[in-house]
Amino acid sequence: MLAALGGAGFLILIIMMIYLGSKLETLEDQLAYQPPVTAVLAPGNSAPLRAVEKDANTIYVPVYSHIYAKGGKPVLLETTLSVRNTDPANPVTLTSIRYFDTQGELVQEYLDGENELGPLESTEVLVQKRDSRGGSGANFIITWHADNPVHHPLAQAVMVGNADQHSISFLSAGRRLGIRISR
Repeated sequence: MLAALGGAGFLILIIMMIYLGSKLETLEDQLAYQPPVTAVLAPGNSAPLRAVEKDANTIYVPVYSHIYAKGGKPVLLETTLSVRNTDPANPVTLTSIRYFDTQGELVQEYLDGENELGPLESTEVLVQKRDSRGGSGANFIITWHADNPVHHPLAQAVMVGNADQHSISFLSAGRRLGIRISR
């Protein structure tokens, strides 16, 4: 009798694990990364970058496709760039999200056209861990504009990676670029 109850309990446990496992897969599917429309540019095919574009604002975000540890051993990182409209009442329009490598060469343009972010809306770009084209000195340049006065958007990058049995994650904040000052 105890063996039958134990077997029934084990069967119920297996059924529950299968059910919960399918729910977890559903949640993972819902959270799967959905990239914006991407335009890939050939090397050396970069558009000139102006300090301040007409009717636009510019944000610089430093990122890293890898960092070094243990005497120079590279640790690959996956980067999520998040661009957030902080204005609660007005949209902002992203006109460009460009990814540059350590040498300042354009690697990829992440927008094909414009992308309007509604009030408090966000968008993100993923640079996968296996994409090391940016190097340890990579960066994003984001340009945007708005038809009305707005709070400036917030741009941040979260980098995550692991080495051996340790994980690393850190945040890099965007910086608003202004007009160049000359002497």
